[in-house]
Amino acid sequence: MPINSFENYPMSWKPDKQKLAYPVYYSLADLMEQDIKSGKLAANTKLPPQRELADFLDLNLSTITKAYKLCEMRGLIHAATGKGTYVTPYANVPTSTVEKNTGPRIELAIIHPFYESNAAIRDLTMEILKKPYSERLFEYSHPLGDRGQILAASRWLQRFGLEANEHNTMIAAGAQNALATILSSLFEAGDRIAVDTYTYPNFISLANQLYLQLVPIENDAWGMRPDQLENVCTLQKIKGVYMMPAGGNPTNIAFSDSRKREIAEIIRKQNLIAIEDDNYAALLETPYSPLALEAPEHCIYVSGLSKPLCPGIRIAYLYLPYQYINAMEQGMFSQNLKISSLNMEIAAEIIRSGLAWKIIQKKRAAAAERNQIYASFFPDRDICMESYYQWLELPEHLTGRLCEAELSGRGVSVFGAERFYVGKKLKANAVRVATSSAESGEQLRRGLEVLQNFIQQRDAGPLFIV
Repeated sequence: MPINSFENYPMSWKPDKQKLAYPVYYSLADLMEQDIKSGKLAANTKLPPQRELADFLDLNLSTITKAYKLCEMRGLIHAATGKGTYVTPYANVPTSTVEKNTGPRIELAIIHPFYESNAAIRDLTMEILKKPYSERLFEYSHPLGDRGQILAASRWLQRFGLEANEHNTMIAAGAQNALATILSSLFEAGDRIAVDTYTYPNFISLANQLYLQLVPIENDAWGMRPDQLENVCTLQKIKGVYMMPAGGNPTNIAFSDSRKREIAEIIRKQNLIAIEDDNYAALLETPYSPLALEAPEHCIYVSGLSKPLCPGIRIAYLYLPYQYINAMEQGMFSQNLKISSLNMEIAAEIIRSGLAWKIIQKKRAAAAERNQIYASFFPDRDICMESYYQWLELPEHLTGRLCEAELSGRGVSVFGAERFYVGKKLKANAVRVATSSAESGEQLRRGLEVLQNFIQQRDAGPLFIV
């Protein structure tokens, strides 16, 4: 390969060849990721053509192609047909919503699902431990649950109309581990999964870690648009679809019954692996009808107990089509994602005793009370009264990222739209406000007042930051 002089040649990215190691394509992809996440390569930057970069680094074109493809799988870059390859918007914005110690502040970012019922769960746990042979709950036995625990799980799932039984019901160590098991057991690196344009950030992180490509589908007022999903399935090889039809996180957009049927028809037609994540469905006062009922042979239904019952026990129940059961069990065992027997028994007893429904009623009432406070500050916005969070659209000139940063400096935490976004053309003027997370209603009022004042200040004129 001829050696060219690029000393004064304008290129948007000139990686240091001395830092490349074997395998070269992987090392080059890592260098690109470092430069994107450090801000050296800004969002929407057009990258050098692959052949040009190959000449610059004196490498084979195939090496550059593999590096670009790997970065695309990591969600860092995207190709625009006929235009080139660009850094994905907000590729360096964190999607994590893991709680960290940030000092005293009003928490409206991380979702805290009301802890007032934890005392009742503590008392129930103490009664469990008084039972004969309770010491067996501390053994390795029943890694996926004993028959009684699985039957309690299927009973929970039956509340949503699912034909759950001891054979097609699985217990996981929380919804996040359930999603990790699904993705690692049923998908391979490079597979494409359709998702909402704004989607659950922990799912985005999981997909990135497993090198799965997320393909954004726009929503309307009735949920994920079927025309867009079908079009994407026609143009690309889509293997699965991830949805929150009971109410999306962060937007609270719920699928209408007709929209569920339309999406289910596409799932069946395209033979997709569908993941229905509905951690909040149990909180809805109107009984929820899962999309899984419309496509039971294709849809995995995930019902986490952290939000409606208790986050500390880390339990989720899955309804599985029979074709996925063996792969899911193997995935659970191979990753050692077994569940605490004690936690499974606590969850089962919460359901058997009827305590679950009392907790849900209390949490539903607490959410409504908090959201009434939110409505008093933003009465003209769409509000889901049973939700633990609200999606607040901001003025066009105000991004979620800026709002998040500015409010943090004023002692209030929110999450900007960028943390939830999947895709290329970002409309980022929104924040998610966790109305359940303030320590009291009065603290929520103070936090919302700071947020409201900030928005009004920005509407009044430019804010100069020194």
